[in-house]
Amino acid sequence: MAKTDDLSDGKPNQSWLWLVWTLLFAATTFFELRRLFSSFDSPLGPMAWLSFWDPETTLPFFCLLSLPLLRWTCRGRRILPRHVASATSDKDLSKSDPLATRFQATASCIAACCLIASLSVLSSYSVGSSRVQYASLLQKRDIAFADLPPAYHDEYSYLLQARTFLAGRITYPPMSVRPDLFHQMHVLNEHRTVSRYFPLTGLWMVPFVAIDQPVWGHWLAGGIASMFFYLAMRKIAKPRAAFVGGLLISLSPGLAVFSNLLLAHHPVMLALSIFTWSFFRMMSTSKFAYALLSGIALALAMLGRPMTAAGYALPFGLWLAAQLFQQRKARLLAIGLALPIMSGLAVLAMFNLESTGSWRRTAYQEYTDSFTPRHRYGFNNGAVRPDADQSKVLTNYDRWATNLTPAIAAENVRNRFVASLQWSLAIFPLLFGVAMAAQFCFRQAVTDGTDPVANPTGTRLFFASVFTLHMVHVPYWFDGIMHWHYVFETAPVLLLLAGVGLYATSERLAEFLPARVAVGWIVSFVVVGLLPGWFAVPVFDSQSKVSGAVSELSFARTRFQYFNATVASSAIQKPALILIDERNSDPQLSYVINPPDLGFAVLKCRHPGSNAEVEELQAAFPDRTIYTFSPGTRRFQHWSIPSGG
Repeated sequence: MAKTDDLSDGKPNQSWLWLVWTLLFAATTFFELRRLFSSFDSPLGPMAWLSFWDPETTLPFFCLLSLPLLRWTCRGRRILPRHVASATSDKDLSKSDPLATRFQATASCIAACCLIASLSVLSSYSVGSSRVQYASLLQKRDIAFADLPPAYHDEYSYLLQARTFLAGRITYPPMSVRPDLFHQMHVLNEHRTVSRYFPLTGLWMVPFVAIDQPVWGHWLAGGIASMFFYLAMRKIAKPRAAFVGGLLISLSPGLAVFSNLLLAHHPVMLALSIFTWSFFRMMSTSKFAYALLSGIALALAMLGRPMTAAGYALPFGLWLAAQLFQQRKARLLAIGLALPIMSGLAVLAMFNLESTGSWRRTAYQEYTDSFTPRHRYGFNNGAVRPDADQSKVLTNYDRWATNLTPAIAAENVRNRFVASLQWSLAIFPLLFGVAMAAQFCFRQAVTDGTDPVANPTGTRLFFASVFTLHMVHVPYWFDGIMHWHYVFETAPVLLLLAGVGLYATSERLAEFLPARVAVGWIVSFVVVGLLPGWFAVPVFDSQSKVSGAVSELSFARTRFQYFNATVASSAIQKPALILIDERNSDPQLSYVINPPDLGFAVLKCRHPGSNAEVEELQAAFPDRTIYTFSPGTRRFQHWSIPSGG
């Protein structure tokens, strides 16, 4: 076998590969040995170790173990180094017709974009089409997961926002009768009725809410975002390496699950994907148009999740700031990037003025200060400010917030990092790919086509973006939905880096393994990461990550479905007012959800504390039949004025 560990050629070498392999094999071995030793205490003994696998460690352990065995099996074979073969292929290609070559490259790029976007939408659809059983009016029914009502009140707040925009409005007048009883989670309803959240998500959802299919918009956003991330990676890496990353994004179980939640993540991810692609185009061409497009996309992301947009884009901004001292044209590019961002801030100021009466105060901050003061950003959040009006605070929900200390912050960082690996792909396959990509952060640009990464600056920006996105969320007490939603946008970046790393690994493996064997090992390593995410295999307790997430989210969704189905049935005489007794119920499962214009045939509010207050409500809504609903028993009862009252 030809010696390939020489560093003199300036190309990545096998030393890095075996260093990464050693570290990850040692880690998987540790976890598997611990699982083996614990099996001795079970009735099955060591058979339990073979019969019940860990979805994160068992298959990666065997896959990593197979690599040195394959090398030993293929020892003595002399294989042409991959970078030599690539250089020969590129030389032959350069002799062909340049126009035909460009056409072929464009066609392959378009085909790759279509495939990646289609697979992403298909993955989202597969999660949404999962069948869920629920009890409805004394019988069991079967329904698609995507057809169930949302699980989180954040989703209902975004729906209210989209319906408000669909009506051509920014806000609605507030409820004039007992607004405290009609208060919806994550919605301001005292001075104006408006979602607490920033406007991008509602704007994106408008056309899909109009056709009563809001989840389609998130599926589409995921497909387009995966395509733009792939195009962005093509600017800094070989097309095949970028294609691997794009496929990983489109097949990610975590991204597919989140595309079925009506949250801000997918619209923001779409905006950030366009920002990333246009920024890399700007880096390579120095064209003002791409700087302007980058600014527009970043401004949109800021109007969706401002902290996420800032954390993601910070390294890109620092790179551009450094260029101001080196290139005169960088000043024009900085202006092109800054103008849309300033315009976005102006739009936000007008939105704030309409929502809160102050152009400096966001609806998000107004809601936090008024109703959930412990949910604020920063350490020691449990110490409620003295000026907080405790009569407005949603006590049960507010107490859910843990007081943030450095120890809890460190635990949150760990949880977010591990969960982002688990849900993006799987811990060890993703770590392997990302670690293999890390070597390119320490290299110089290579333009002869022999290196998977032609522009290491882009790789450094991606790694830095993952780091800063985690860091800006350190001062928050909650680790996130599914333990990672605050750093959700790191997923496509990690998967792109993993794609480059896995492609680079295939080149290193091809130096001592037959090409088909090398590619087969890479594919198998990706499959062992995807398998527990998508397929309910018996050795994984017959449950996949996706099916587990669907089951968990369906707990709240099926209850909302039962409530909505009962309200829509003839059992409730319309128009109606339903009083919901939430005194001993989970505040995160509140049924007080109304349209922004309060014009539905059935309105919901909290059950007041006395019959006299109920009578006041009846007087305020004389045309509505009043019912009571108990979340604990899920029973509706007709209410009437007590005799002699």
